[in-house]
Amino acid sequence: MRLKKSSFWTKLLLLVVSVYAIVTLVNLQDRVRGANAEVAALEQQVLYAEQEKALMEESLRDLGSDKSIMQIARARLGMVESGEIVFLDADAQ
Repeated sequence: MRLKKSSFWTKLLLLVVSVYAIVTLVNLQDRVRGANAEVAALEQQVLYAEQEKALMEESLRDLGSDKSIMQIARARLGMVESGEIVFLDADAQ
């Protein structure tokens, strides 16, 4: 009789441990999926930041050139080249 009783408790313990292991694995799998999605989003942000950095470095290199100075003078100061005709939009504010 003792052998059967011990066998029942052993089976019950194995069942509980198995259910716990399965629940833990499913939970960990969800966390891994979430972490992988976060990694992909962060990699996208890094790629965007690297592209933005490259554009800024290019702008910084070109900053002292004549073309850059002319663009800044036109945009910020409203300057024009000699002989250039400027049309103003009366409706624009």
